[in-house]
Amino acid sequence: MSEGIMANFLRRRAAKRPLGEQTHTYNAAKDFQDAMYALGAAMVLDYRAGKSEEEIVKQAAFTLAEADGRMLLHSSRLIHGALDALAPWMREPDGLIVVFPHGTRAATISAGWDNEDEATRRRRLSGLDEALQAAGIGYRDPETKQPLTAQDLISDERSSPELYLLDAPDLVESVPV
Repeated sequence: MSEGIMANFLRRRAAKRPLGEQTHTYNAAKDFQDAMYALGAAMVLDYRAGKSEEEIVKQAAFTLAEADGRMLLHSSRLIHGALDALAPWMREPDGLIVVFPHGTRAATISAGWDNEDEATRRRRLSGLDEALQAAGIGYRDPETKQPLTAQDLISDERSSPELYLLDAPDLVESVPV
């Protein structure tokens, strides 16, 4: 194939792919992100099975530096604990809590309200604080680091508090504000 024909062929093939998936770098980055999520989930399973933090991080040492391994372990503990605890409030079709992961930083949550009054909001969030506390997780204002409650989610529609581990509030790095 001549150079012009090959370039035209590659351009047409690239145009058929969705925007953003036209480079090898993008595809590799997406694969890397999926692999990190899978590694974090496996680390959480080992942690829940009783393996020590040191043992888990050591097993991932050929892939991650020690500090990065610890960050991934603890941010994964946070996100998987939150997903487990918040499942009743996330169920479709009317799940009102959304969890936003931020890589190795603290995840944030948001409550999606339609036109519910405060009493309906309070009823729908009943038990949320207790479920998170039972999982060892709290949520706080990302700027002030002040702990929040379901009442704060009820009254502030724009609130997107960050999650944190109750026994080690500063273990997982905050999201930039």
